[in-house]
Amino acid sequence: MTTPILPKPSDILLFHLSHIDLDGYGAQYMTRAAGYRARYYNADYRDIPYALDQIFDDMSKAKEPCMLLITDLNLTPEQSDMVAQRIQSQGKGTPSGGKKTGKAPAKSSLLSPEMAAMLKGALAASSDEPEEEAVKPLLQLLDHHATGEDSAKKHAWYYLDTERCATRLTFEAVAPYLDDDKRALYASRAEFIDVGDRWLKDDPRFNRAIYLIGLIMEDDQLAPPLVELKREYRFHMTESFFQLMEQGATLEELERGVYDYRKGFLRERIASDFCENPENTLKEKFHRLAADAVLPEDVPMLRIDSYRTGIFFNWPHDVFRGVVMVLMEQRGQMDIAIRVGGNGRMSLRANENVDVGIISGMYFEGGGHPGAAWTHVAARQRERGCRHYLRHVF
Repeated sequence: MTTPILPKPSDILLFHLSHIDLDGYGAQYMTRAAGYRARYYNADYRDIPYALDQIFDDMSKAKEPCMLLITDLNLTPEQSDMVAQRIQSQGKGTPSGGKKTGKAPAKSSLLSPEMAAMLKGALAASSDEPEEEAVKPLLQLLDHHATGEDSAKKHAWYYLDTERCATRLTFEAVAPYLDDDKRALYASRAEFIDVGDRWLKDDPRFNRAIYLIGLIMEDDQLAPPLVELKREYRFHMTESFFQLMEQGATLEELERGVYDYRKGFLRERIASDFCENPENTLKEKFHRLAADAVLPEDVPMLRIDSYRTGIFFNWPHDVFRGVVMVLMEQRGQMDIAIRVGGNGRMSLRANENVDVGIISGMYFEGGGHPGAAWTHVAARQRERGCRHYLRHVF
């Protein structure tokens, strides 16, 4: 089977959706290496519909030829039909500027007869010009999961090859746009990821490959809303790992290098004095980066008894605690912070002038200390959604 070749990087704006593991990010790592102007999106299987909605909305605003590339995600027949229909609909619509008419101005009597005749002729000529048509985006899926066979049989754009991981397929799709040295380098890297993703245990690179898988899947200590930054972190870790390995490092040396990889990502992203201070832990430095990068809209705010309260939905506890220390205790941007977990458990933190133990008992039937308290949202309320519950209470 021959992997389809993508259009030239200079010819399109690429919308690239991929999975959230090493192979998914690896496929994006390949289009990035080839120099595509790309907007990247990542999703687990349950989030595919939401990611596609976002992509089609973004794509509808593009004013240039574009392409949707899906990698390392297999679509159900229903999903693949929907994608095909949405792509088709992207090529329809009213041209910008609307349809032109050949009507003369209503107040042509204000013009001289000669000018009126010239204007009427110009309008008539312009009405014969063809309307500008919206260009249908290109579409390609590259995947290796056998469960996508039904969709692959149905759609020509659905390329399925179970013998190579998505990173290898994507490399082959962009290889013509890499120079000889870069092509050889990224071919080797794609094969390395293939060893781990397809669990080729007899390959001597296997232990290193699965170590890189774990490294990319580890908690990055960055806030959930920072999806672009989290992706850049994974690109950085992948590149750093490969560079050190290609210098002949052992697996133990690669493992020891992780601290340096991570700190390298922080440099020039947070203040140098804080980054290089040996009394600050690496985790604290990542939390400082997250606090700097979080936008106001990433943290919904409400008032509880006049206190400014930030709501943090499904933030990892360590990240919540670290970022809140910066936003609330050091910068004074809120008085109370509430973390709401997927299981309904709520953790409350507060500045010195607020007693969240009392607030937790008053509003949530919980309790705790003045600066830290806890409670939970009842199952019946979780069914309606924690956001609705909190808005209803306050």
